[in-house]
Amino acid sequence: MKGFRAALGDAISCSEEYKNDVYRFSEDAGLGRKTIYNILRDTRLDESKTGPGIFGMARAAALLNTTLDALTTERKLPKVETATKSIKPLATHTLETLISQVEADENRLSVDALLRTYAKSGGRIEAFVPWLDRCDQYHPPNARSKRLECKEVGQQSLAAITMRCADKDVLQEAVDTLEDRELADKWRRDYAKASKLGTLTTIENLSIQMPNQPVKVRMEFLRCLLHVEDAEGTKTILNFSLLIV
Repeated sequence: MKGFRAALGDAISCSEEYKNDVYRFSEDAGLGRKTIYNILRDTRLDESKTGPGIFGMARAAALLNTTLDALTTERKLPKVETATKSIKPLATHTLETLISQVEADENRLSVDALLRTYAKSGGRIEAFVPWLDRCDQYHPPNARSKRLECKEVGQQSLAAITMRCADKDVLQEAVDTLEDRELADKWRRDYAKASKLGTLTTIENLSIQMPNQPVKVRMEFLRCLLHVEDAEGTKTILNFSLLIV
């Protein structure tokens, strides 16, 4: 079964209907909601001589307009024109990253601009309204917190671009199921530290399987955490991240 998981992941990525929703694809194929997701993550299948159930995989292949033969033969599936559409948001993000690194413009979103805004506003979230679509929002962890809790995903944040959707439930599951538990603990400590210090800027390396994506995401990015509050005293941690290119 070597190559099957990669071929299945490629086929899902090429599907206009299912590329952003592995869960719905799994259900439409008559399988459990997380069956396909688990298959894509199960490295044991690479050495398995039996693999997943043939009838379920046949239904899955039919939904993707391919065949079991194509999925089990070690050859690449043809690329589709729609792949360009999914790359465009990431390309735009990368371009903005490069520009922000060479231009000192207060009106252009960058870590420097965010830190200046934080200092000038005294950490009020109202000052960040123009940029909230680029930031993810988290609940500040307390001493008893054993997990990070996502409040909202910015429509144009790095997480939204990576997940191809701004769904906080998808991001929450990705954080909760992070295989690198040392990294998960570090992140929780970082957010707790940001709650005390007000701001925290770090460089992060990430390798993660997004719950709604068939491929594994690997990236290096600059992350700025900002502990803010609104007029009613509700506290939030903003996460602004930029790819390092």
